[in-house]
Amino acid sequence: MESDKTSVDILKNIAKRAGWEINIKEETINSRHGHRTRNVVIRNYEVRDSYFISAQTSNFDKYRVYSGIFFPVSGYDNYKLLIRKRDQLDKFSFRKNRLRFKIGNSSFDSKVHVDTNNDIDTHKLLSSSKIQLEIIEYLNTADRLYVGFNEINPDFNKDLEGKKFLSVFMAMGWMLDRKQIDKAYKLGDRLRSKFN
Repeated sequence: MESDKTSVDILKNIAKRAGWEINIKEETINSRHGHRTRNVVIRNYEVRDSYFISAQTSNFDKYRVYSGIFFPVSGYDNYKLLIRKRDQLDKFSFRKNRLRFKIGNSSFDSKVHVDTNNDIDTHKLLSSSKIQLEIIEYLNTADRLYVGFNEINPDFNKDLEGKKFLSVFMAMGWMLDRKQIDKAYKLGDRLRSKFN
């Protein structure tokens, strides 16, 4: 039955159909309370130097569960970026709204909230109206979607250790829809090209 499939089963099926390499690691942390970690790393070699990662960690932060496309990028170790859809609280926080980063395009700025520690690099990254539109379209496809740089740096396997990542991801859930995953690959690859 379709409804009996676990998230891992769904990702296995997606990887098999697409011809992607998949590695799964599950570990029970506390059997009494049912706490476990799960890490799924999928390699799509058609998109160079990319990882599709879904993780359930033992941390108790906002990224305890996440899923998305991760691109290792070097040379930007201190750069921080988080892009998300604006919510009601953003719209009612007038002081924060005045001080927040804006690209200068009202149709983008009114829909997207950007946290960054480097306005110049962020302007370069987001200067294209085509990229701005792609980000808006991507963020509107589901809840809890983000674009980040050095926001999540997964390091649970040796291939990922010590690297900084551009990520197009979902927090507090896993991407389990092939179309959603493909959109994340496309957007992330386009953004990554701006760093090279």
